[in-house]
Amino acid sequence: MKPLEGMRQYAPVTLRLGMSFVFLWFGLNQFFNPAAFLGYLPPAIFESSFAHAAVIANGIFEVVFGLLLALGLYTRITAAILALHLLVITIELGYNDIAIRDIGLTTATIAIALGGADIWCLETRLKQKKAKKG
Repeated sequence: MKPLEGMRQYAPVTLRLGMSFVFLWFGLNQFFNPAAFLGYLPPAIFESSFAHAAVIANGIFEVVFGLLLALGLYTRITAAILALHLLVITIELGYNDIAIRDIGLTTATIAIALGGADIWCLETRLKQKKAKKG
């Protein structure tokens, strides 16, 4: 057996927790410092009276779904929604270095959606507990 082969089971956990950290960090920053994110808004929203509210709403969305991802609840659907969210952001920002980074993050989030719940997901633990009772 290769030295790190036993660690393979932790790859999905690491990816899920790493991506949840990204969403939580950006979400909390948008919530507490919306002015720093106004420049990322599409012009139609940026020039509107609800630009700050849009950034805060997006921050709340990312915190809620980032928490769901961190906890491992509704993992596939949560990751799919977050991947779609990132894809829209990537397309909206246009081609630049940030978009290339976001394509990588989108792909990582799609990988979580495809893989589903891992060994540390709360939903996995709840299914195991239910199976023992049933």
